[in-house]
Amino acid sequence: MAFSFFRRNKSVALKNQVEFCMTNLSLGAADVYDVLLEREDIELTESGCTSNCEICECHLFAIVNGELIKAEDAETLLQNVVNELKENSVLF
Repeated sequence: MAFSFFRRNKSVALKNQVEFCMTNLSLGAADVYDVLLEREDIELTESGCTSNCEICECHLFAIVNGELIKAEDAETLLQNVVNELKENSVLF
């Protein structure tokens, strides 16, 4: 039998995590951010820098539950993020 000293607060809803770089938001990822903002199963965060500068220079990207998702344009990024959430959601 496993025992844990850590209590899980069952009143806090578990959500998928999607992180955006502030610079990448200004380059076009903000359109994706605005669409995802409407979803209640996602917690959005904005970071000053995610240390993905090589990708940020030439692609739009988001980090979904720790997985880097990139695309050439906002529409494709949104579709890629939605697909990643379907395949690897933290919700059961």
